[in-house]
Amino acid sequence: MTVAERPNMTGRLAGESVTAIVVDTAIVPRLNSRDEPLVLILREMPEDRVEAFRLPGERPWDLVIVPNPEDHWMPKLGQGFARNVATVGWIYRRPAAVPRRAGAVPRLLIATGGGGKADEAAVLRGQLDTIIASLRTGTACPFTVEQALATRAPTQARLCGADRVFDPGTALNDCFAAADIVVSTAGYNSVLELAMTETPTMLVPMARSIDDQVERAKAWGPRVGCFLDPAVPEAALEWLRQQIEVPVRRPPVDLGPSGGAEAARRILALL
Repeated sequence: MTVAERPNMTGRLAGESVTAIVVDTAIVPRLNSRDEPLVLILREMPEDRVEAFRLPGERPWDLVIVPNPEDHWMPKLGQGFARNVATVGWIYRRPAAVPRRAGAVPRLLIATGGGGKADEAAVLRGQLDTIIASLRTGTACPFTVEQALATRAPTQARLCGADRVFDPGTALNDCFAAADIVVSTAGYNSVLELAMTETPTMLVPMARSIDDQVERAKAWGPRVGCFLDPAVPEAALEWLRQQIEVPVRRPPVDLGPSGGAEAARRILALL
């Protein structure tokens, strides 16, 4: 795997022999000059942001894949944006089967990533540390706090109140299933992977210009547990306290078959 900053991606591609280019909800400069088929995976976003993903000049995307059911969200693409558009359903990973730990102290897993930029990470850390401190003093039974945090995350994202900090690597979805309670941001992948588990979850939306996590948290919070509403933070705190004192699992959300295979089939058809 080659890792490159977004402005350098096209330069890296110049020296590579590829048969197709797939872009996952990102704006990569100068792709319109490439001869290979171009595929855009377009995740749900505010409608006024969609046009920014149009290729420069008159080059259309050869295929736009919308990774959700058609009745959930369908972007309004202007003329010449794409040759073909396909909704494929939710794309997600199923967690591994995880045995429950009988009689163990409840584990609260916090998976909020790096929290965005350094200043955003500091604000989020302050919110979460305040919640943890309130739970420590207001909860009748012991519990542990584990923070899933990539090694590349800014130091401002590290929680003072965490009992353990670890890098989950590519197995965060399995960590979701193994936890007793999860606090997570409301990104596309995280929400779907959490929905597939039985783990009660509180969603914490991050401010994003493209990814509307606030609306996603409002839509999915009641289905997986709750979401942190800044207007009434005490409601989320009380929900967490109840989950720690009287743990109750929930049924997984039925997402239907993952659309990953259908997306792959449509991409391969371009080659």
